[in-house]
Amino acid sequence: MHPSDPAIRHQIFIQRYASGLGTAFGVELARTYQTVIELIEEGGTDRRVAQLNQILIDLEQLIAGTFNSAKTAFILELDALAQAEAAWSKQLLINTSTAIAPALPDITQLQAAYKIRKFEATPNSRVNIEEALKQFEQGIAKAIRFAIRDGVVLGETTEAIAEKLAVQQIVTKHKARALARTMTNHVSNVARSSVMAANDDIVKSYQWLATLDSRTTLVCAGRDGNVYPVSSDSPRPPAHWNCRSTTIPVIEPEYDIGGGQGRRPSENGDVSESTNFGQWLKRQPAGFQDEYFSRFTNGEEKAKLFRKGGLKIDRFTDAKGAEYSLIDLGRLYPLEFQRSGIT
Repeated sequence: MHPSDPAIRHQIFIQRYASGLGTAFGVELARTYQTVIELIEEGGTDRRVAQLNQILIDLEQLIAGTFNSAKTAFILELDALAQAEAAWSKQLLINTSTAIAPALPDITQLQAAYKIRKFEATPNSRVNIEEALKQFEQGIAKAIRFAIRDGVVLGETTEAIAEKLAVQQIVTKHKARALARTMTNHVSNVARSSVMAANDDIVKSYQWLATLDSRTTLVCAGRDGNVYPVSSDSPRPPAHWNCRSTTIPVIEPEYDIGGGQGRRPSENGDVSESTNFGQWLKRQPAGFQDEYFSRFTNGEEKAKLFRKGGLKIDRFTDAKGAEYSLIDLGRLYPLEFQRSGIT
């Protein structure tokens, strides 16, 4: 059995777990909005500007109180996930190698590692768990503050302000789910990396595994199937906000028990586990390829570069995952531009 078989199935489970965690996190955060809305509606339509301004003064403390409750529950879930993921990764090594007793990293150190280690929220922004949660909290406070201030300046009724906050609450719920998915991916991959590092006699490298569907970003598509050394300098998921990629250990030959060719799921049916994202996308109809690239800047031209020019999927981003502009690609790959017919 190849490690990618159980790893892919497990990653689907992790994504579902993250979705549930995000929903629970969103429910907790809804208390913040509900408290603010109730305060605004207390005085009815005749609430004076001074009273709304008092809410603004009290806003930071109010949000901190309700957000801290949600954050505490969230962190406890992530601590449990880190421990469970480390145990699962150890079992994966037992099932796919001849190693008798793979090492399990210290759980306390593991939990500290996932909180300290930074990940990429964007290609140029790296944050740790605490920083990401703080930014999220500040974003909620800013959105509520602006809604109230704008309402005061425009002379809106308290009902109108409350309605705006209700809409923002829905947006925050979706952002909470994205945050949960990103954090869950981060914790999961820190746990896997820690187990790999603790068993460097069995595993010296790992393989990047992206999701084969139309929602996968260019950076993850380009890294899919790539093998990297188990090192602090190597890229690891999450590569971006809402990242769904994962990693699988590459067992050293003397410990590898082998196994038949496995399968991996894709948006339109299972494919061979040796198929990477670029190969999979090449086999899709032109319309599918156009739709995939349409999500990115100059998507029409990039689809031509991929299909007609033969530019590989990993050439559309730099080593850090930042997307190249069309001008950059023209300078880097003039022959592919010529073949694609782009002027």
